[in-house]
Amino acid sequence: MLFGLYGWALVAATGSGHDGLIGPRFNALGADWVIFQAAVRAFFTGDLSLIYNQAWITEATNSQFAYWLSEPLPFPLFPYPPVYLLLVLPFAKLSAGVSLLLSQLVQFVALALALRKLAPDKSYLFFLIGALLAPAAANNVLAGSNAVLVAALIVGGIALLPTRPLLAGALLGVVMFKPQFFVLLPLALLAARQGRALAGMMASAVALTLLSVALFGPSLWVDWFNVYLQPQAVSGVNGTEWGHSWDESVSTCLTLLGAPKALAMAGQGAAILIAAAAVWRASRIAHPARLAVLLCAALLASPHVSNYDLILLAIAALWAVRTLPESSRPLALILPLAAWLAPLYNPPRALPLGLITPLVILALLAGFLGLVGGQKPLPAKG
Repeated sequence: MLFGLYGWALVAATGSGHDGLIGPRFNALGADWVIFQAAVRAFFTGDLSLIYNQAWITEATNSQFAYWLSEPLPFPLFPYPPVYLLLVLPFAKLSAGVSLLLSQLVQFVALALALRKLAPDKSYLFFLIGALLAPAAANNVLAGSNAVLVAALIVGGIALLPTRPLLAGALLGVVMFKPQFFVLLPLALLAARQGRALAGMMASAVALTLLSVALFGPSLWVDWFNVYLQPQAVSGVNGTEWGHSWDESVSTCLTLLGAPKALAMAGQGAAILIAAAAVWRASRIAHPARLAVLLCAALLASPHVSNYDLILLAIAALWAVRTLPESSRPLALILPLAAWLAPLYNPPRALPLGLITPLVILALLAGFLGLVGGQKPLPAKG
Protein backbone atom coordinates (compact mmCIF):
# COMPACT_ATOMS: atom_id res chain seq x y z
CA MET A 1 0.00 0.00 0.00
CA LEU A 2 2.84 2.38 0.82
CA PHE A 3 4.31 1.92 -2.66
CA GLY A 4 0.92 2.63 -4.17
CA LEU A 5 0.53 5.79 -2.11
CA TYR A 6 4.00 6.84 -3.22
CA GLY A 7 2.82 6.75 -6.83
CA TRP A 8 -0.05 9.09 -6.04
CA ALA A 9 2.31 11.28 -4.01
CA LEU A 10 4.29 11.71 -7.24
CA VAL A 11 1.07 12.84 -8.92
CA ALA A 12 0.44 15.37 -6.14
CA ALA A 13 4.03 16.66 -6.18
CA THR A 14 4.14 17.03 -9.97
CA GLY A 15 0.71 18.64 -10.14
CA SER A 16 1.52 21.15 -7.40
CA GLY A 17 4.66 22.43 -9.10
CA HIS A 18 7.16 20.29 -7.20
CA ASP A 19 8.20 18.07 -10.09
CA GLY A 20 11.11 15.81 -9.14
CA LEU A 21 10.95 16.65 -5.43
CA ILE A 22 10.32 13.08 -4.28
CA GLY A 23 11.18 11.09 -7.39
CA PRO A 24 11.83 11.30 -11.14
CA ARG A 25 10.93 14.42 -13.09
CA PHE A 26 7.83 14.33 -15.30
CA ASN A 27 7.85 17.94 -16.58
CA ALA A 28 4.14 18.38 -15.85
CA LEU A 29 1.06 16.27 -15.36
CA GLY A 30 -0.21 14.99 -18.68
CA ALA A 31 2.91 15.51 -20.77
CA ASP A 32 1.54 12.91 -23.21
CA TRP A 33 -2.00 14.23 -22.99
CA VAL A 34 -1.11 17.69 -24.27
CA ILE A 35 0.34 16.06 -27.40
CA PHE A 36 -2.99 14.34 -27.99
CA GLN A 37 -4.81 17.62 -27.40
CA ALA A 38 -2.57 19.52 -29.78
CA ALA A 39 -3.25 16.88 -32.44
CA VAL A 40 -7.03 16.96 -32.10
CA ARG A 41 -7.17 20.76 -32.00
CA ALA A 42 -5.74 20.69 -35.51
CA PHE A 43 -9.17 19.44 -36.61
CA PHE A 44 -10.58 22.88 -35.85
CA THR A 45 -7.67 24.92 -37.25
CA GLY A 46 -7.38 23.14 -40.59
CA ASP A 47 -3.98 21.63 -39.75
CA LEU A 48 -5.10 18.03 -39.39
CA SER A 49 -2.89 16.88 -42.27
CA LEU A 50 0.16 17.94 -40.22
CA ILE A 51 -0.38 16.02 -36.99
CA TYR A 52 1.89 13.15 -38.05
CA ASN A 53 4.66 15.60 -38.96
CA GLN A 54 7.07 15.38 -36.04
CA ALA A 55 8.37 18.91 -36.45
CA TRP A 56 4.84 20.35 -36.58
CA ILE A 57 3.51 18.46 -33.56
CA THR A 58 6.60 19.47 -31.58
CA GLU A 59 6.07 23.14 -32.29
CA ALA A 60 2.30 22.97 -31.82
CA THR A 61 2.50 21.19 -28.48
CA ASN A 62 5.21 23.36 -26.99
CA SER A 63 3.64 26.61 -28.15
CA GLN A 64 0.03 25.85 -27.24
CA PHE A 65 0.87 24.41 -23.83
CA ALA A 66 3.82 26.53 -22.77
CA TYR A 67 1.70 27.72 -19.86
CA TRP A 68 1.30 24.13 -18.66
CA LEU A 69 4.72 22.58 -19.33
CA SER A 70 7.69 23.41 -17.12
CA GLU A 71 9.96 23.17 -20.18
CA PRO A 72 9.49 22.29 -23.87
CA LEU A 73 8.97 18.61 -24.63
CA PRO A 74 12.02 17.35 -26.57
CA PHE A 75 10.57 14.96 -29.16
CA PRO A 76 6.75 14.89 -29.10
CA LEU A 77 5.08 12.48 -31.49
CA PHE A 78 1.45 11.58 -32.13
CA PRO A 79 1.71 7.82 -32.76
CA TYR A 80 -1.95 6.78 -32.70
CA PRO A 81 -4.20 5.88 -35.63
CA PRO A 82 -6.90 8.44 -36.54
CA VAL A 83 -9.59 6.58 -34.56
CA TYR A 84 -7.96 7.81 -31.35
CA LEU A 85 -8.79 11.37 -32.36
CA LEU A 86 -12.45 10.42 -31.97
CA LEU A 87 -11.89 9.69 -28.28
CA VAL A 88 -9.95 12.89 -27.65
CA LEU A 89 -12.24 15.15 -29.70
CA PRO A 90 -14.69 15.92 -26.84
CA PHE A 91 -11.82 17.39 -24.81
CA ALA A 92 -10.24 19.46 -27.59
CA LYS A 93 -11.45 22.91 -26.55
CA LEU A 94 -10.88 22.48 -22.81
CA SER A 95 -7.79 23.65 -20.95
CA ALA A 96 -5.01 21.18 -20.27
CA GLY A 97 -5.88 20.82 -16.59
CA VAL A 98 -9.63 20.41 -16.99
CA SER A 99 -9.37 18.04 -19.95
CA LEU A 100 -6.74 15.93 -18.21
CA LEU A 101 -8.90 15.64 -15.10
CA LEU A 102 -12.04 14.70 -17.01
CA SER A 103 -10.33 12.26 -19.37
CA GLN A 104 -8.67 10.43 -16.49
CA LEU A 105 -11.90 10.38 -14.50
CA VAL A 106 -13.72 8.76 -17.42
CA GLN A 107 -11.03 6.09 -17.67
CA PHE A 108 -11.04 5.22 -13.98
CA VAL A 109 -14.83 5.08 -13.82
CA ALA A 110 -14.78 2.74 -16.83
CA LEU A 111 -12.21 0.52 -15.10
CA ALA A 112 -14.26 0.47 -11.89
CA LEU A 113 -17.34 -0.65 -13.85
CA ALA A 114 -15.34 -3.32 -15.69
CA LEU A 115 -13.88 -4.69 -12.46
CA ARG A 116 -17.38 -4.76 -10.96
CA LYS A 117 -18.50 -6.97 -13.83
CA LEU A 118 -15.40 -9.13 -13.43
CA ALA A 119 -15.80 -9.55 -9.67
CA PRO A 120 -19.46 -9.08 -8.61
CA ASP A 121 -18.77 -10.62 -5.18
CA LYS A 122 -16.82 -9.32 -2.20
CA SER A 123 -13.54 -9.56 -4.13
CA TYR A 124 -14.57 -6.43 -6.09
CA LEU A 125 -13.08 -4.10 -3.49
CA PHE A 126 -9.83 -6.05 -3.56
CA PHE A 127 -9.53 -5.61 -7.33
CA LEU A 128 -10.68 -1.98 -7.27
CA ILE A 129 -8.38 -0.82 -4.49
CA GLY A 130 -5.51 -2.90 -5.82
CA ALA A 131 -5.90 -1.39 -9.29
CA LEU A 132 -6.26 2.19 -8.04
CA LEU A 133 -3.20 1.90 -5.81
CA ALA A 134 -1.09 0.23 -8.50
CA PRO A 135 1.91 2.40 -9.45
CA ALA A 136 0.89 2.00 -13.09
CA ALA A 137 -2.43 3.75 -12.37
CA ALA A 138 -0.61 6.77 -10.97
CA ASN A 139 1.70 6.69 -14.00
CA ASN A 140 -1.33 6.87 -16.27
CA VAL A 141 -2.29 10.17 -14.63
CA LEU A 142 1.28 11.43 -14.59
CA ALA A 143 1.57 10.96 -18.34
CA GLY A 144 -2.07 11.66 -19.15
CA SER A 145 -2.17 8.41 -21.09
CA ASN A 146 -4.91 5.93 -21.98
CA ALA A 147 -3.73 2.60 -20.55
CA VAL A 148 -6.47 2.57 -17.90
CA LEU A 149 -9.04 2.81 -20.68
CA VAL A 150 -7.37 -0.08 -22.52
CA ALA A 151 -7.51 -2.14 -19.31
CA ALA A 152 -11.18 -1.25 -18.79
CA LEU A 153 -12.11 -2.28 -22.33
CA ILE A 154 -10.26 -5.61 -22.17
CA VAL A 155 -11.44 -6.51 -18.67
CA GLY A 156 -15.01 -5.43 -19.39
CA GLY A 157 -15.06 -7.16 -22.76
CA ILE A 158 -13.83 -10.50 -21.45
CA ALA A 159 -16.08 -10.31 -18.38
CA LEU A 160 -19.15 -9.74 -20.58
CA LEU A 161 -18.41 -12.61 -22.99
CA PRO A 162 -20.62 -15.23 -21.31
CA THR A 163 -23.71 -13.02 -21.07
CA ARG A 164 -23.49 -10.29 -23.72
CA PRO A 165 -21.08 -11.43 -26.43
CA LEU A 166 -21.98 -8.73 -28.98
CA LEU A 167 -21.36 -5.94 -26.50
CA ALA A 168 -18.22 -7.69 -25.30
CA GLY A 169 -16.85 -7.80 -28.83
CA ALA A 170 -17.81 -4.18 -29.43
CA LEU A 171 -15.83 -3.08 -26.37
CA LEU A 172 -12.82 -5.12 -27.42
CA GLY A 173 -13.05 -3.59 -30.90
CA VAL A 174 -12.46 -0.11 -29.46
CA VAL A 175 -8.99 -1.24 -28.38
CA MET A 176 -7.98 -0.85 -32.03
CA PHE A 177 -6.94 2.70 -31.15
CA LYS A 178 -3.93 1.05 -29.51
CA PRO A 179 -3.03 -1.60 -32.10
CA GLN A 180 -0.19 -3.24 -30.17
CA PHE A 181 -2.68 -4.41 -27.55
CA PHE A 182 -5.44 -5.23 -30.03
CA VAL A 183 -3.77 -7.89 -32.16
CA LEU A 184 -4.27 -10.79 -29.73
CA LEU A 185 -7.93 -10.02 -29.02
CA PRO A 186 -9.38 -11.51 -32.24
CA LEU A 187 -7.20 -14.57 -31.65
CA ALA A 188 -8.67 -14.99 -28.16
CA LEU A 189 -12.23 -14.80 -29.47
CA LEU A 190 -11.47 -17.14 -32.35
CA ALA A 191 -9.90 -19.71 -30.02
CA ALA A 192 -12.94 -19.52 -27.73
CA ARG A 193 -15.26 -19.93 -30.73
CA GLN A 194 -17.01 -16.70 -29.81
CA GLY A 195 -18.53 -15.96 -33.22
CA ARG A 196 -20.99 -13.33 -31.99
CA ALA A 197 -18.27 -11.50 -30.10
CA LEU A 198 -16.06 -11.54 -33.19
CA ALA A 199 -18.94 -10.01 -35.15
CA GLY A 200 -19.34 -7.32 -32.50
CA MET A 201 -15.61 -6.60 -32.58
CA MET A 202 -15.59 -6.32 -36.36
CA ALA A 203 -18.64 -4.05 -36.38
CA SER A 204 -17.11 -1.80 -33.72
CA ALA A 205 -13.72 -1.56 -35.43
CA VAL A 206 -15.22 -0.94 -38.88
CA ALA A 207 -17.63 1.69 -37.52
CA LEU A 208 -14.83 3.58 -35.79
CA THR A 209 -12.65 3.41 -38.89
CA LEU A 210 -15.41 4.67 -41.19
CA LEU A 211 -16.30 7.46 -38.79
CA SER A 212 -12.68 8.57 -38.64
CA VAL A 213 -12.47 8.51 -42.44
CA ALA A 214 -15.69 10.52 -42.73
CA LEU A 215 -14.53 13.17 -40.25
CA PHE A 216 -10.82 13.34 -40.93
CA GLY A 217 -10.40 11.97 -44.47
CA PRO A 218 -8.72 8.77 -45.70
CA SER A 219 -5.33 10.40 -46.27
CA LEU A 220 -4.80 10.67 -42.53
CA TRP A 221 -4.58 6.88 -42.32
CA VAL A 222 -1.85 6.92 -44.97
CA ASP A 223 -0.01 9.57 -42.96
CA TRP A 224 -0.20 7.40 -39.85
CA PHE A 225 1.31 4.41 -41.64
CA ASN A 226 4.09 6.63 -42.95
CA VAL A 227 5.11 7.55 -39.40
CA TYR A 228 6.53 4.03 -39.17
CA LEU A 229 7.39 3.41 -42.81
CA GLN A 230 9.23 6.71 -43.30
CA PRO A 231 10.82 7.76 -39.98
CA GLN A 232 11.14 11.48 -39.32
CA ALA A 233 13.58 13.36 -37.13
CA VAL A 234 13.70 16.58 -35.14
CA SER A 235 17.21 17.71 -34.19
CA GLY A 236 18.45 14.45 -35.63
CA VAL A 237 16.25 12.28 -33.39
CA ASN A 238 13.40 10.07 -34.59
CA GLY A 239 10.55 10.43 -32.11
CA THR A 240 9.33 6.85 -32.52
CA GLU A 241 12.73 5.31 -31.88
CA TRP A 242 13.42 7.70 -29.02
CA GLY A 243 10.13 6.79 -27.36
CA HIS A 244 10.76 3.06 -27.77
CA SER A 245 14.18 3.39 -26.19
CA TRP A 246 12.42 4.31 -22.94
CA ASP A 247 10.02 1.38 -22.83
CA GLU A 248 10.24 -2.11 -21.35
CA SER A 249 9.39 -4.35 -24.29
CA VAL A 250 11.38 -7.48 -25.06
CA SER A 251 13.12 -5.84 -28.03
CA THR A 252 14.09 -2.75 -26.03
CA CYS A 253 15.46 -4.80 -23.15
CA LEU A 254 17.52 -6.93 -25.53
CA THR A 255 18.83 -3.80 -27.23
CA LEU A 256 19.84 -2.29 -23.89
CA LEU A 257 21.67 -5.52 -23.11
CA GLY A 258 23.74 -5.00 -26.26
CA ALA A 259 21.95 -7.27 -28.71
CA PRO A 260 22.13 -6.25 -32.39
CA LYS A 261 18.91 -5.05 -33.96
CA ALA A 262 18.26 -8.32 -35.80
CA LEU A 263 18.54 -10.34 -32.57
CA ALA A 264 16.34 -7.88 -30.67
CA MET A 265 13.66 -8.14 -33.36
CA ALA A 266 13.96 -11.94 -33.36
CA GLY A 267 13.49 -11.93 -29.59
CA GLN A 268 10.38 -9.80 -29.95
CA GLY A 269 9.12 -12.16 -32.64
CA ALA A 270 9.61 -15.13 -30.33
CA ALA A 271 7.74 -13.27 -27.58
CA ILE A 272 4.81 -12.70 -29.96
CA LEU A 273 4.67 -16.41 -30.80
CA ILE A 274 4.77 -17.41 -27.13
CA ALA A 275 2.07 -14.87 -26.27
CA ALA A 276 -0.16 -16.01 -29.14
CA ALA A 277 0.22 -19.67 -28.16
CA ALA A 278 -0.63 -18.86 -24.53
CA VAL A 279 -3.74 -16.90 -25.48
CA TRP A 280 -4.91 -19.61 -27.85
CA ARG A 281 -4.45 -22.33 -25.23
CA ALA A 282 -6.11 -20.45 -22.37
CA SER A 283 -9.02 -19.28 -24.51
CA ARG A 284 -9.54 -22.66 -26.15
CA ILE A 285 -10.07 -24.50 -22.88
CA ALA A 286 -11.84 -21.63 -21.08
CA HIS A 287 -9.06 -21.48 -18.50
CA PRO A 288 -10.25 -19.74 -15.30
CA ALA A 289 -7.36 -17.30 -15.62
CA ARG A 290 -7.79 -16.64 -19.35
CA LEU A 291 -8.22 -12.90 -18.76
CA ALA A 292 -4.98 -12.72 -16.77
CA VAL A 293 -3.22 -14.75 -19.46
CA LEU A 294 -4.48 -12.34 -22.11
CA LEU A 295 -3.31 -9.30 -20.13
CA CYS A 296 0.18 -10.72 -19.65
CA ALA A 297 0.41 -11.94 -23.24
CA ALA A 298 -0.62 -8.54 -24.62
CA LEU A 299 2.31 -6.94 -22.80
CA LEU A 300 4.77 -9.66 -23.75
CA ALA A 301 3.87 -9.43 -27.43
CA SER A 302 3.79 -5.65 -27.68
CA PRO A 303 6.85 -3.99 -29.28
CA HIS A 304 6.12 -0.88 -27.20
CA VAL A 305 5.35 -1.01 -23.46
CA SER A 306 5.41 2.03 -21.18
CA ASN A 307 5.13 2.25 -17.41
CA TYR A 308 1.43 3.13 -17.52
CA ASP A 309 0.70 0.12 -19.76
CA LEU A 310 1.73 -2.07 -16.84
CA ILE A 311 -1.74 -1.52 -15.37
CA LEU A 312 -2.54 -4.66 -17.39
CA LEU A 313 0.16 -6.51 -15.48
CA ALA A 314 -1.07 -5.11 -12.17
CA ILE A 315 -4.57 -6.50 -12.75
CA ALA A 316 -3.12 -9.88 -13.73
CA ALA A 317 -1.04 -9.82 -10.53
CA LEU A 318 -4.16 -9.09 -8.47
CA TRP A 319 -5.86 -12.06 -10.11
CA ALA A 320 -2.90 -14.25 -9.17
CA VAL A 321 -3.00 -13.11 -5.54
CA ARG A 322 -6.74 -13.61 -5.31
CA THR A 323 -6.56 -17.17 -6.60
CA LEU A 324 -3.51 -18.33 -4.64
CA PRO A 325 -4.26 -20.96 -1.99
CA GLU A 326 -3.51 -19.75 1.53
CA SER A 327 -1.02 -22.57 2.01
CA SER A 328 1.21 -21.19 -0.76
CA ARG A 329 1.72 -17.79 0.82
CA PRO A 330 3.77 -15.69 1.53
CA LEU A 331 6.56 -16.85 -0.80
CA ALA A 332 4.15 -17.22 -3.70
CA LEU A 333 3.29 -13.53 -3.37
CA ILE A 334 6.77 -12.44 -4.44
CA LEU A 335 6.14 -12.77 -8.19
CA PRO A 336 2.74 -11.02 -8.21
CA LEU A 337 4.19 -8.28 -6.03
CA ALA A 338 7.12 -7.81 -8.42
CA ALA A 339 4.60 -7.54 -11.27
CA TRP A 340 2.38 -5.05 -9.42
CA LEU A 341 5.37 -2.89 -8.49
CA ALA A 342 7.00 -3.03 -11.95
CA PRO A 343 6.64 0.70 -12.81
CA LEU A 344 8.75 1.59 -9.79
CA TYR A 345 11.82 -0.19 -11.20
CA ASN A 346 11.29 0.90 -14.79
CA PRO A 347 12.10 2.02 -17.46
CA PRO A 348 15.21 -0.10 -18.02
CA ARG A 349 17.04 2.77 -19.71
CA ALA A 350 17.00 4.64 -16.39
CA LEU A 351 16.85 1.71 -13.94
CA PRO A 352 18.70 -1.44 -15.07
CA LEU A 353 16.58 -3.59 -12.76
CA GLY A 354 13.77 -2.98 -15.24
CA LEU A 355 15.48 -5.38 -17.63
CA ILE A 356 13.83 -8.21 -15.72
CA THR A 357 10.33 -6.95 -16.61
CA PRO A 358 9.77 -9.27 -19.61
CA LEU A 359 10.92 -12.17 -17.42
CA VAL A 360 8.45 -11.18 -14.70
CA ILE A 361 5.65 -11.07 -17.27
CA LEU A 362 6.72 -14.41 -18.73
CA ALA A 363 6.97 -16.02 -15.28
CA LEU A 364 3.51 -14.81 -14.28
CA LEU A 365 2.13 -16.02 -17.59
CA ALA A 366 3.75 -19.43 -17.09
CA GLY A 367 2.31 -19.58 -13.60
CA PHE A 368 -1.20 -19.09 -14.91
CA LEU A 369 -0.75 -21.70 -17.61
CA GLY A 370 0.62 -24.12 -15.05
CA LEU A 371 -2.85 -24.19 -13.50
CA VAL A 372 -4.23 -25.92 -16.60
CA GLY A 373 -5.21 -29.42 -15.69
CA GLY A 374 -7.22 -31.88 -17.62
CA GLN A 375 -9.75 -29.36 -18.87
CA LYS A 376 -11.23 -29.90 -22.31
CA PRO A 377 -11.78 -27.39 -25.10
CA LEU A 378 -15.07 -25.50 -25.13
CA PRO A 379 -17.85 -26.65 -27.40
CA ALA A 380 -18.46 -24.50 -30.45
CA LYS A 381 -20.42 -21.29 -29.85
CA GLY A 382 -22.41 -18.96 -32.13
